Amino acid sequence: MNVNIDKSKQEAINSSNNYTDNKFQQGISYTDKKYEQSIQYAQGAADKAEQNANNYTDNRFNQLSNQSNQRFEQLNNKIERAEKRLNAGIAGVAAMSSIPYVAENNFSYGIGLGNYQNGNAIAAGIQYKMSVNTNVRLNVSWDSSHNTVLGAGFAGGW
Repeated sequence: MNVNIDKSKQEAINSSNNYTDNKFQQGISYTDKKYEQSIQYAQGAADKAEQNANNYTDNRFNQLSNQSNQRFEQLNNKIERAEKRLNAGIAGVAAMSSIPYVAENNFSYGIGLGNYQNGNAIAAGIQYKMSVNTNVRLNVSWDSSHNTVLGAGFAGGW
């Protein structure tokens, strides 16, 4: 009878140990599975956050780049307009300085043309000899940028 009791006792212990070992393994498997799912979820969330941050940064950089490009383009256009006006102004001065006059007459007039790079101009002027030793001159030029330049001068000599 003691043998049966010991045998039953040993079977109960073995059965209990097997049950406990199985439940322990199930717990480890469950924990490992949940751990892996948590890692995958966290990695996915981190990847998504990184992608969102990269997209935001790229979009913001592109916006700033476009704004900079637009401002440089505007500045370039202003410089080109200023250059055209300056070239036309230089052409106007060249046209004025090219006006020939007849020095021996009391009154003379002349017309001159000027060009500088992409600027063109025409000028007209009059000269009046007030006396043998004095002259007065008035010039005007019109250039390709629709500017007008006026010039006046007085000369005296002995």
